[in-house]
Amino acid sequence: MISYYDSWALVYDIVYGKYKEDIEFYKREAKKADGKVLEVGCGTGRVYLELLKEGIDIYGIDISKRMLKELKKKAKSMSLIPKVRIGDMRNFKFKEKFSLIIVPFRTFLYNLTTEDQLKTLKNFKRNLKENGRVILNFFYPDIERMMSFGRESEELIVTDLGEYVVREKSYFVDEINQIIETSVIVYKQGELYWKGSYRFALIYKREFELLLRLAGFRKWEVYGGFDYKPLTSYKQEMVWIIEK
Repeated sequence: MISYYDSWALVYDIVYGKYKEDIEFYKREAKKADGKVLEVGCGTGRVYLELLKEGIDIYGIDISKRMLKELKKKAKSMSLIPKVRIGDMRNFKFKEKFSLIIVPFRTFLYNLTTEDQLKTLKNFKRNLKENGRVILNFFYPDIERMMSFGRESEELIVTDLGEYVVREKSYFVDEINQIIETSVIVYKQGELYWKGSYRFALIYKREFELLLRLAGFRKWEVYGGFDYKPLTSYKQEMVWIIEK
């Protein structure tokens, strides 16, 4: 599993580094925290480094050594000192408890089984202070998107290092357990540069509420996006704010 995520370190910032929609939201919520903050799945630092720049006392874990290597390289260039380490969301342990645990960019969906989903939520709860919060987001299972499975999308990405074409295709690998695989191919200046894939499990609102109850959480709110609007459509991002 670790090498699977390590392979993404080469292209993660190319493919997803431009995504900024969630940063101000997580920055705002982290500043409310009365104590230490932990980002689960901090990767190459897309969100983590933005919060660290604000002086937030933030820690990070990721399952990929190479992702963290990229994060540290970027932090050094910004004269920042990150507090990150290898860790699995299902079983990480810290001596200190956190006021806030954040899981941006749909990372929770990489738990492919109900068992792993519950292990992860219970582990979050163990690592929270009293009255601590978990904040995470993932998309509502999109009917229109599922109807497009099997079709390839293409995007041109222009960076300081050159032009890249990213082609993605999603499809079910296990319809019964709602597991999807997305294959990604990256071309640079017309030549094949990288190819890989990732899997995630769809989770519906009511399903996640049941998981939260089973994990022992007492209170939560779910919004339809990072502007705290009500969740009214499957086209919105589910943003969950969960209290211990």
